[in-house]
Amino acid sequence: MWKRWGWLVRWGGTAAGIAYILHVVDFAEARTAFARIPIAAIGLAIALVAANVVAGAARWRTLLVAYGANHRPTLARATQLYFISFFYNNYLPGAVAGDVVRGVVTRDVFGERGATAGLAVVLVERALGLFGVFLLLAIGLVVAGGGVDTGSLWIWCALGIAGSLALVLALPFARVLAKFLPGKLRTIAEKVPALTSVTAFVIAIVYSIATQALVALAGFVLLHAVDPQVGLGASLLIVPLAAATTFLPITVGGAGAREAVYITLGASLFGMPKADAVAASLALWLAHLVVGAIGGLLQLASADAPTE
Repeated sequence: MWKRWGWLVRWGGTAAGIAYILHVVDFAEARTAFARIPIAAIGLAIALVAANVVAGAARWRTLLVAYGANHRPTLARATQLYFISFFYNNYLPGAVAGDVVRGVVTRDVFGERGATAGLAVVLVERALGLFGVFLLLAIGLVVAGGGVDTGSLWIWCALGIAGSLALVLALPFARVLAKFLPGKLRTIAEKVPALTSVTAFVIAIVYSIATQALVALAGFVLLHAVDPQVGLGASLLIVPLAAATTFLPITVGGAGAREAVYITLGASLFGMPKADAVAASLALWLAHLVVGAIGGLLQLASADAPTE
């Protein structure tokens, strides 16, 4: 059923997100706010998002080691694949197409365990990314202290951290439960890799925090350009939660949901005009699209499907 109707949900979610933006914001005001962002600030944001991709590629290679891969792609190759993955994740609804590409392309690094093991590692990587998002949000809440009424953000932060860690910890149990599963599910569960290097896993966690910190910095640069009163601590209350919307499987790049976060938190916490919040949000999306376009060009340059 999802194969047949999932496209309708994804494109419908994207259309609803765009309709939301059009409904709540005066685009003349948003355009004026966007025009206040210097080209240099947008360029710096693009560079930071690109650095996030490189750090993500390093994290991916480290996790391959942590889960006992027979070999791993070079950093250059992993970075190329990560840029291509970034293109799919930001230009197609669902936010997972690029991750599937990486998991399948590197199926040979796990020998007979194949694509199942590769996809499992990508799932852990995504969960660690989500962990990094909510950890940065927690840091923002601590920095804010009692100076800002953060409402239920602590609850969402705790749920996000707990949920992402639960996904990571659930992986080892797949092999344990394999004997109780029927047919194809048993075959898949038996191929899920086991953690073989705690050290590499810890390093991957550090990389995850670094990747999200780079995106948070990019968001801060753009927020500060629109409203100079917004500091780094304030941006940590907005950007990480907005970044989490890219994990939603029903929109293109979190369209609509990301703007809702910017508008809701920017206005309620810091009194930002809606147009300013949307301008900063769209500028960050633009940075993601530009970096994603690099991945699209890399995909075109390697028209023969890359394999490891």
